[in-house]
Amino acid sequence: MPDHHLNGAGVFAAVFLVHALWAGQPAPSAATGNQDDAYRHGGYPYASAVCEFGRAGGPECVNPRNDSDAYDWGYWRNGRFRPADPWGYEYRNCTSYVAWRLARAGVPASRFTDLGNASDWIAGVRGESGVAVNLTPAPGAIAAWDLAGVGHVAWVVSVNGSSVTVEDYNYAGTGGFSRHVFDQHSIASRPTGYIHFPGH
Repeated sequence: MPDHHLNGAGVFAAVFLVHALWAGQPAPSAATGNQDDAYRHGGYPYASAVCEFGRAGGPECVNPRNDSDAYDWGYWRNGRFRPADPWGYEYRNCTSYVAWRLARAGVPASRFTDLGNASDWIAGVRGESGVAVNLTPAPGAIAAWDLAGVGHVAWVVSVNGSSVTVEDYNYAGTGGFSRHVFDQHSIASRPTGYIHFPGH
């Protein structure tokens, strides 16, 4: 669930919130090496982004000089580190993955570019023409957890009765892809709301 936006007000150490959010739910199921590469990365084209701090950053890519600065994956080009995707989010974070899914689904970039940390997404789209925020999950909607700190967003893959399947990035704070199934009646795992962009 840890995530942050490139222009956000800083990164919070929110890894501990993962356990509270999914309390009583099965552990997140990251894909295994037996599956094809596209699934292991959710098809996300930026899965190869590297930690700005190299091995010193560890699995959560933490700045060795500032432990409140984490999840800084990106690409080195011409001696300069580039952490931002085309929509203004840091690579391998949940916001970047969801923005990529929205772009693939044909949602105009102006609708979801630069919305801030995941915790800001609901407020950022509320009142926008054609965008609905409600408690009804649907395939292609964005599940948003407006939690203290940076929050979390995930792409809704399917809904089967009260079970909702979502896919996301950086759920465990290590910049990886995962898929989760939760019961929408469970208070511990229920998102703050679902964002439905036009055409979805």
